[in-house]
Amino acid sequence: MKKHIVVVDDDTVFGEILCAGLQKNAFTTKRFDTVDAFLKSLSSLNDSPVDLFIIDFHLDKTDINGLDLCRRIKSKGSYPVIMLTGEDDVETTVACLYAGAEQYVTKPHVLDELVARIHVVLKGWARAAVSHLEVKDSEDKLTLTLHGRSRILSYAERETKLTQREVSLAESLIGSMGIEMEREHIYFAIFGRAMEPFSRAVDILVARLRKKLKLVTDDYIIIPTRNSGYMLVKK
Repeated sequence: MKKHIVVVDDDTVFGEILCAGLQKNAFTTKRFDTVDAFLKSLSSLNDSPVDLFIIDFHLDKTDINGLDLCRRIKSKGSYPVIMLTGEDDVETTVACLYAGAEQYVTKPHVLDELVARIHVVLKGWARAAVSHLEVKDSEDKLTLTLHGRSRILSYAERETKLTQREVSLAESLIGSMGIEMEREHIYFAIFGRAMEPFSRAVDILVARLRKKLKLVTDDYIIIPTRNSGYMLVKK
C-alpha cells in the first residue's frame, strides 16, 4: 500500500511541484496551502490515515509557523514530521528538534534527498512501532523498558513519553548498554545521514533524554565519553 503524505506549504507552485515529485516516487499526497485549511482538517485526522507530514517553517500567518503546526500534530497522536526550512543555522535546527520534528530539510532541496529522508523516517517509525528493549538490574528486580509502539520509557511504576527521535536515541543507548556510542554513529542512527560539521543535534537530544530518564529513575544515567560520545550506565 502506498504511503500517504500531507504537505503544508503556502507557496502554491512549490507545493504542487513537491507533491508531483512525491507522487512519481509512489506516494499519495494531500496539499494544504493555508494554515486555516490545514487546522480545519486536524479535527478529522484519525478518519483518514496519514503516514507522514511535511511542513514548511514559514507559513501564511504571522502568529503561527510550522513549529506550531508540528506541535499540534504531535498533540493529536503519533505522527512523523519533516520540516522544510529556508534557514541553515543552529537556532532553526534546535527549534525543529524541540518541536518534535523527525527531520528537517533546507530549501531549496533535491527531491531525491527528500525522498531518501522520507524513507529513513518511515523505516525508523516502523521499527520503533514494534521495538521493546529492556535493561534489568543485577538482582533482576527492576527493569528499564523502552516501548517503541507507544514511545514510553518506564522503570518500576514510573513512565514518561518520548518523541520519536528520543526513541531512536534511547534505542541506540539501551541497545548498547555500557558501551560507548560515538556521536557520529548516534547521529546516523537518528537522522539516517552523516553528521554535519559543528552539529549539536545529538547533544540537544541527549540533554532532553537525560531529563526524561531522570523522571523515571536515578539508577541509570547517560554519561559523556572520552571520545566525545555517550554511554548509558547504571550508577
